[in-house]
Amino acid sequence: MPHPENREHVGDASRSDRGGRDPLGRSSGRSTWPGDRRGRSGSNPESLGLDPALLDLVEETTRRLLDGEPVDVERLVEGHPGWAEELRSLMPAMRGLAELSDGGEELPGDARDEDGRTAFGKFRILREVGRGGMGIVYEAEQVALRRRVALKILPQALAMDPRAMQRFRLEAQVAGWLQHPRVVPVHDVGLVRGVPYYAMRFIEGGSLADLVGEIRRAVDGDRGAGGPPPAEGLGAVAAGLLSGRLAPPRREHDGSRSGPIPAPAPAASAAPPGVSGPPSIGARAYLRAVAALGMDAAGALGYAHDQGVVHRDIKPANLLVDFRGELWVADFGMAAVQGNAGLTATGDLPGTLRYMSPEQALGKRALVDRRSDVYSLGATLYELLTLRPAISGDDHQQIFRMIAEGEPAPIRRLNPAVPSDLATIVAKAMARDPSDRYETALQLSEDLGRFLDGRPIVARPVGPLSRAWRWCRRRPLQAGLVGSLVVALAVGFAGVTWGWREAVRQKRLLLVAEREARAETAKADAVNRFLIEGLIHQAEPASNPAEEPVTLLEVLDRAAGRVDSAFPGQPEMEAAIQLAIGRSYHGLGEYHKGEAHFRAALGLFESRGDVDEGAGRLEASAELGHVLSHLGRRDEALATLSRVRTESRRVLGPLHAVTLQSALYLAEVLRNREELREAEALYRDCLANARRAPEPNPQFIFSARFHLGDVFLRQGKAEEAEALYRELADEQRRELGPEHPHTLTTLNNLGAALNRQARFAEAERLFRECLETDRRILGEHHPDTVTALYNLGHVLNEQGRPDEAEPLIRRSVEERRWSIGPENPDTLYVTSSLADLLRDRGRLDEAEEMLRSCLAAQRRILGPDHRDTLQTAHRLDRLIEDRSRSASAPAPSTLQPGMSPP
Repeated sequence: MPHPENREHVGDASRSDRGGRDPLGRSSGRSTWPGDRRGRSGSNPESLGLDPALLDLVEETTRRLLDGEPVDVERLVEGHPGWAEELRSLMPAMRGLAELSDGGEELPGDARDEDGRTAFGKFRILREVGRGGMGIVYEAEQVALRRRVALKILPQALAMDPRAMQRFRLEAQVAGWLQHPRVVPVHDVGLVRGVPYYAMRFIEGGSLADLVGEIRRAVDGDRGAGGPPPAEGLGAVAAGLLSGRLAPPRREHDGSRSGPIPAPAPAASAAPPGVSGPPSIGARAYLRAVAALGMDAAGALGYAHDQGVVHRDIKPANLLVDFRGELWVADFGMAAVQGNAGLTATGDLPGTLRYMSPEQALGKRALVDRRSDVYSLGATLYELLTLRPAISGDDHQQIFRMIAEGEPAPIRRLNPAVPSDLATIVAKAMARDPSDRYETALQLSEDLGRFLDGRPIVARPVGPLSRAWRWCRRRPLQAGLVGSLVVALAVGFAGVTWGWREAVRQKRLLLVAEREARAETAKADAVNRFLIEGLIHQAEPASNPAEEPVTLLEVLDRAAGRVDSAFPGQPEMEAAIQLAIGRSYHGLGEYHKGEAHFRAALGLFESRGDVDEGAGRLEASAELGHVLSHLGRRDEALATLSRVRTESRRVLGPLHAVTLQSALYLAEVLRNREELREAEALYRDCLANARRAPEPNPQFIFSARFHLGDVFLRQGKAEEAEALYRELADEQRRELGPEHPHTLTTLNNLGAALNRQARFAEAERLFRECLETDRRILGEHHPDTVTALYNLGHVLNEQGRPDEAEPLIRRSVEERRWSIGPENPDTLYVTSSLADLLRDRGRLDEAEEMLRSCLAAQRRILGPDHRDTLQTAHRLDRLIEDRSRSASAPAPSTLQPGMSPP
C-alpha cells in the first residue's frame, strides 16, 4: 500500500516513516474514581473575591506547616505587608489544619486483622512511611495478592477540600496513566468509606533527599573514623555511590543505558581499582553515578512530557532511589496535563520554592512548561554534586530573593572535581531564561549520556560576556549606572590616544578600501554583464525566432554554455557564476546539470589554492554533497558532507553560514538513511547554532524547523509534526504568500501528517490544492508536482478509490524515471508502491514483474537489509501467496440457474 511522501524544503521528495504506533503510546483504558463527577470542581478564588496570589501563599504556608517546617508569622507579614491582617487572621486556621492532619484519624474505622494490624479495605497497614502536605504514605500489603505496596491516602480533613481532593485524584490518574520503567507504577485506586487512596509499587529505599543526607554523613565522617560503611539500606547505597561500586560502566555509543546499576556489594568487598581514601564527592565514580541518575530522571520526565504531563514539583524528595541504586520519579500531585487526556489540573501554581524555576516562582504561569521541570532537575543534580542546595536561604523571603535576583555559585567553585562538561550540562539546565535551557528533558538526558560515553556534549559554557549580559537584564538600573561609568572612562581614555592613531589608521584603511573597491567593482561589472547578456538578452524575441516564449530552463541552458568563455583569467568570478547556476538547476529539479556546475565551481576554487577562497571551496563542496544526496548517491553524499562540516567548523567556526548549511545538508542525508536519532540531534544543533549566530538567518532557522518536522513524522510523532507544520505554514502565508513554493511544500507535509492520523478527507483537500498550484507555478515535471501526484494518489487509494489513484501514482513513477532515473531509491520506492496497488486490484502478472525488477535493483543499490528492500520483498511474498491461493481454489461451476447435469 503506498504511503504519502514529505517534500524537502528545496523541492526534493523524501519519504516519511511507514507504519508505526500512536506517538503518545496512550491506551484507551484509564483508572476512574468511584463517584467522580466530571463537571464538578473546586471554588474559583476570583468568584469569592479573594486574591489568587494570597491563596497561593496560604497554601504554600499550610504545606510547610504540614511538612513540619517552622513558620515565623511576623517575618511572613513583613514580607507581605499588604496582606498583614489576612495572614494574621488565617494563621490559627492554618496551624489547626496542620495539627488536625498530623494527629487526627486518617484511616476510617478501627478494623483489625488477626495479627492486630490495621485493615484498610483490601489492604493491611504495616507501618507509616511518611507524610506531607498532600497525603500520608503507608507500607501495606494487598491481602488477596500478598503483594507489598505503598498506599497513599488523603486524610479525612483534607478530603473535605475540593482542591485537595482534585489534586490527589489527579496525582493517581497521572501516575496510573504513565507507563515508564522509571516512573513508580500504580496498582490500584479507589475509596474506602469516603477516604480516597491509591496503591503503587513499594520502592525499597528512600528519596534523593534522604540519600543526600546519608552522603553528607559519610563525607563528613559522622559514622566514626575508620568505621566500616553501612552494609544495608540507603547508607549502603550512599557508600556504593561514593566508592564506585554503583558507578555506571562506560556505554557503547547507542544512546542507551547498558543495564540497571548493579546492586551494592557487601561492605567488606574491595573498592574498584583506583578508588581509595576517605569517601569524597570528588571521586570520578561518584560523579558518573550522579550523571547516570540524572539521565534516568530526565528520560522519565521526557516521556511524561511527550504524554502532555509537566510534573512541576521535581525535587530530591520526589525522586526515589531503591537499594539497588535505581531511580524512580514519584508524586505527580502538582502535575499539569495538556491535551485530551480526560484529566483536569488545578488552577494554582504548585511546587517547592527552593527548586522552582524563576518563571514558576515569580508567578509567570504562561511560561511554566516542561523547561521548568528541566530547571528543577538541574537544581537537584546541583545539590547531589555539591551537597548544597543551588538556592540558599533560611526562610521563604531569602529564597525568593535569591531566585529573583541571585545566581547559584558555579558548581566547580564548590566541587572542583566536577568535570567541566558535567558542570556545563547542569548550568544549561538551570539557565534563568527558559530559552537558554534544554528545550526538552530528553535533550538533557541525551547530553548526560554523551558525557557518560566520553563524547562531546551539545551544551556550551556561558562566557563572561553572556554572564554580564544576563546580569544586566536582571538589574537594568545598576547595569545602566555601571555602563555609563564605563562609557565615560572609555571615552576619556580614547580621547587621549585617538588623535595620533587615527591619522595612521585612516591612511591604511583608505588604501585597503580603495584596492577592495576596485576589485569588487570589476567583479560586479563582469557579473552584471554576464547576467544581462547571458540571461536577459537570451529571452528577447530577437534572440528567439520561435513563436513560443522561451522557458526559464532554456534560458539557463543557454547561459550555462557561455560561462567558460565569459570570464577569461577570472576564475573566482567564473566559480561564483557556476555555483549560482548549479543552485538554479538544483532548484528546478535538474540534479545532473546541477552536479556538473557544482563540480566546475569546486575545481576552480581548488585550482586557485588561495586561503581566502576557503569559504567558497567549502560552499561548493557542500552544494555538491547536497545534490548527490538527491541523485540517490547517499554514501558519497554522506562522506562529502561529513568532511565539509568537519573542515568548515575548524576553518570557519561553528556559526559560519557555510558550516551551518553543510550541517543541515548532512542531517538530511542521515534522515533519508533512517538514522533518525542522529538526524534529530543534528537538526537541533543547527537550530541552536543558527540562533547564536551574529546575524541569525530566519530562512535557515525555518528550514531546520521544517526538516525537524519530517523527522517527527518518520518517528511516528504525527501530532507533533502536524503542530509544527501548521505553525510554519501560518508564518509562510504571512511572509511569502499562499502560493509560494515553500508554502506549498509545508502544506504538503502537513497533509502527510494528517494522513498518518487517518484524517484522509483533510489530507486529500490539501494535496489537491498543492497539486493544482504546483502545476500552474512549477510545471508538470517539477519534483514537487510529482510528489503531489503521488500523495494525492495515495490518499485516494486509502479511501477505497483505486480507479482514481492508479493513474496519478503511475504518472509519478514515469516522471521520476525520466527526471532522476529508474534506479534512484525514490523511484524504486514509488514503483514498489504502484506494484502493491496493482496486486490489490488483482493484476498479479504486471505487479509481479514490477516487484521482481524493483527488488533486484534495491538489493543491489540499497542492500538486502534496507527497509525499502525488505518492504518490497514482503510485497512480493504476499503476491506469491495470492497466486498460490488462486491456483488451489476450485474452478467455478459452469451450470446456469435452472439447469441439471447431463
